[in-house]
Amino acid sequence: MTCFGATNFLLGYIAEKSAGDPAASVKAAMVLWLGCGLLGIAGAAHLIFRGRGFSGLPGQRSLLLPVAAGVSLALAMLLLKASLAADPLAKGPIVAVASANSLVVALLAWAIIREKLAPGQWAGILAVVAGIVLISLDPGGRARFGAVGLAIATMLLFGLTNFLLKLAGVRGGDSLTVAVVLWLAVGTCGVLAVAWRGSIGAGFPVLRSPALTWLALLAGIFLALGMLAIKRAVTLGPAGPAAAVSGSNAVLVSLLDIGLLGHWLPVLKLAGMLTAIAGIAALALARPPARVPARRKGGS
Repeated sequence: MTCFGATNFLLGYIAEKSAGDPAASVKAAMVLWLGCGLLGIAGAAHLIFRGRGFSGLPGQRSLLLPVAAGVSLALAMLLLKASLAADPLAKGPIVAVASANSLVVALLAWAIIREKLAPGQWAGILAVVAGIVLISLDPGGRARFGAVGLAIATMLLFGLTNFLLKLAGVRGGDSLTVAVVLWLAVGTCGVLAVAWRGSIGAGFPVLRSPALTWLALLAGIFLALGMLAIKRAVTLGPAGPAAAVSGSNAVLVSLLDIGLLGHWLPVLKLAGMLTAIAGIAALALARPPARVPARRKGGS
């Protein structure tokens, strides 16, 4: 939650300070991808130095899950950056929508790996949906409506990412090894993007000032650390509630936005954000469904 909150606040700050650069969203995402990749290189070196290599993955086919999760995460961060650029003064509500990916994770886990949800968890899901609707109803013109749409797309991609991490854990993938592969996949997206810019003569994606470029790189490192934590969390427990806890980073983003930048929220956006966060909390705290003991053969 803390790492994701720092990442999202930094992205919102970059969007706010790059108002004069229409390409800032894409540039910041590329630099963020590279920051994630740098941690991937360090993680791979650590695994090799320890003599473990990538033995934490049970087979070559299991490599596809963290790679796909990395690509999904890279696309999600690109859309999140575009959403924040469309409405940079609403960092908290936008992050609240994107962080509602616990809804997607819980539903995928329920549908595909039969991870049951308790009534309290379903109630949390409904509250998250209600919060998203409230945020969408805020009157702010087409740009703000577009920001919510991009945030919802981000939510779906984040949900897919976290579910793929859950699936990798279910299939025996070690948390650190899976995270390193994911980091490297995100970093590869960054390298390919920079190479593409070089091929068209655009050069390295430098932002409006060197400080903003370094902040985007730092955001990528925070993102990578957050993904390691969430991978461990969804492996240890139910995927939906684990993703829900990390989703409460919208509170941290809003507090940083108010405390450091002095941005207060319109009533509907604040109400929607708080409703979504209440749903996230309900998902995290709801008691899991009781397991029904299997009947013994031949017993009464």
